[in-house]
Amino acid sequence: MRASALQGQPPRAAKRRPIRGSTPGARDQILDTALELFATSGFDGLTLRQVGARVGLHNSSLFHYFRTKREIIGAVLRRESEELLTRLEPLARDDPPSLDTLVAVLSDVSDHYAREPRSARAAMRLFLDPGAWLDPYAAEVASESPDPSHRLVRFSSLLWGWLERAQAAGVVRPLSPQQATRNLFGLLLMDPIWTSGRRRSDRDAGRRRAELDAFVRGALTPEATPAPRTAKPRGRRSGVRA
Repeated sequence: MRASALQGQPPRAAKRRPIRGSTPGARDQILDTALELFATSGFDGLTLRQVGARVGLHNSSLFHYFRTKREIIGAVLRRESEELLTRLEPLARDDPPSLDTLVAVLSDVSDHYAREPRSARAAMRLFLDPGAWLDPYAAEVASESPDPSHRLVRFSSLLWGWLERAQAAGVVRPLSPQQATRNLFGLLLMDPIWTSGRRRSDRDAGRRRAELDAFVRGALTPEATPAPRTAKPRGRRSGVRA
């Protein structure tokens, strides 16, 4: 094309490749990446630059979704707590409480963490990394009077509340619901963390479920009251008096 034909015409803008962040799943991709980084490196090890590099976004494009890494962590925690809350909800409807229901719910959570070990690592990081609790969403849990409807508060109160009801009904032994809740969450989190990266077979999954079942029932089932001992009748001694 001759140069004279372009006189008086505005220059054409260069064609740009579509930004990956404009795709419908971009936000989930960002959260998946942030979850992985948080699970691996903790709050201090996660940076917006790392997240953007992994999902193919410049910081200016990433800011369209999240302005700070605290916002990203808060969004990750919301999504993770919603997932866990959905799996724990059957405990709220379990009336009267049944130990079978608790075992089924915990087995479902264990299966979820076995499929998503990064979620288990992130949950453990949340307990160990005080930096994460500076996020306003997570800080509510650590407040003196946390909102009971808050998602992160509710998923722990569901298990805690079930244990209180079950104890009152005699379904579980006398215990501290608070301590038992901590113990059960630790039980659910440690196996996928220890076995992360290993190939697990269906047989391994069956063993994990069986051991979880046996452990929970063995730890919570009330001790059987021993039957009262009945005195045996004393027999008369036979013999000839001298």
